[in-house]
Amino acid sequence: MNQEQLNLLFGNGILIDAGIKNFEVPDMNKLIEKLKEKSITFLDTKTLYNLVYDKPSEGNSSIEVVKNYGGETSHSKPNDWINYFNDRFNRLRDILLKRVDANGVMSLEGIKNMPNGAEVKSIVMVAEVSISPVKHYQILEIEDNTSRYKAILSVVNDELLKDHVVMIKGKKYKDAIFVNDVVFPDVQIIDKDTLDIGDTYAVFLSDIHVGSKLFAATEFELFINWLNGGVDEYKSIAEKVKFLVVAGDLVDGVGVYPEQEKELEIKDVRSQYDALYQLLDRVPKHITILISQGNHDATHIAEPQPKLEPYFGESLYKLTNAVFLSNPYQVNLKIGDAKRKLLSYHGFSIMYYVNSIAKFNKMDDESILSIMKLQLRSRHLAPTHGSTQLVPLHRDFLVIDETPDIFASGHVHKAAASMYRGVVLVNASCWQYQTSYQKKYGVDPEVAKVPVVNLRDKSFQMLDFGGAKVQIFKKGIKT
Repeated sequence: MNQEQLNLLFGNGILIDAGIKNFEVPDMNKLIEKLKEKSITFLDTKTLYNLVYDKPSEGNSSIEVVKNYGGETSHSKPNDWINYFNDRFNRLRDILLKRVDANGVMSLEGIKNMPNGAEVKSIVMVAEVSISPVKHYQILEIEDNTSRYKAILSVVNDELLKDHVVMIKGKKYKDAIFVNDVVFPDVQIIDKDTLDIGDTYAVFLSDIHVGSKLFAATEFELFINWLNGGVDEYKSIAEKVKFLVVAGDLVDGVGVYPEQEKELEIKDVRSQYDALYQLLDRVPKHITILISQGNHDATHIAEPQPKLEPYFGESLYKLTNAVFLSNPYQVNLKIGDAKRKLLSYHGFSIMYYVNSIAKFNKMDDESILSIMKLQLRSRHLAPTHGSTQLVPLHRDFLVIDETPDIFASGHVHKAAASMYRGVVLVNASCWQYQTSYQKKYGVDPEVAKVPVVNLRDKSFQMLDFGGAKVQIFKKGIKT
């Protein structure tokens, strides 16, 4: 912003934050007109971004925000938690009632009055889970908004954990329900569908960790060159990329894990975001960049997390093709009149299920994909309380209200992609080599692997930027 533009603001009675001097404003008269319409007399970086830069990229692609956390607060008092879990239960119950036969569904209080041997079914929240030491039955303490009861499963369901909302079917006997079927809310089955558009691609990144000494700078440089058409391999895909989805841990942060400072190249978080800007500013401007946060970013860890504040990511807000969103969020990726539903979540809760369900302990690609499927089946991104820190809002933001076309995640530094009931699952690798903290816990990252989804027919593949040239990374991937 030059001195003439600054004088124009001052002349119209508008005071400014010093940070906005670094921004370029293409039409100052239009900006002043908007400020006057909204009676704004002090212009800070956040307001400037919202008025000038918060817009889709050039061309016929754009985004439509469906679900985005705006920063609402909670006092975390007992009533806040009660209301939070009541909202979760009621919404997941409604989802279940729409997708299963609701005939004969009873409350737990009603089941208590049924005779022994009666066939019963009820929608409940699991309060406690234990295993009988004698018969090895799975014993559940279940509850709804009328009462609490006991349920017994003769076959252990290791994916049925505390706080899941499910429908149970079985026979009542004395003070328990002997369960013969458990029904999860689950997502709808999407028949394989093809949009009436040409090949159009979305690419997915996560866990870039700029600022770390272990940041894969050479590999990321190859990726940026590829997006710009400077790499021969898969150039035909690069030319048709319309969306770049970045699902959190944009930078390495400061003080995130013990002795992290020894592995930091950039020791100031704002400077880390400045370095990221230098990279993302080279992404072609016809590509919309969707940016959300993770546990290494400059925000609170409790979810949902608000979008990146301009105070920390001031330079990033100069990106005219970037849209800043919360974690999680849901948007429609639009190409003309066609659209694909994208659900993006950084994925902090995934590690809870790695550690809680024995068959997922090896933390390989299939384990990560199975956990993502469990999240979709549960219609919740962190079904168990304690799987991530939460903000107890009046409405549970982590409930999956709509079935997405694409579910994108990250956090675990693994490269994985699959399809579940017509939903494309992608976990977007990372751009940081193994840290001392990861080595201590046996985490072996997969670096510079980029999922690519064709929005036309939802076909997908994964490109590997870890070598001298770009190639297909085929491990566990259907191409």
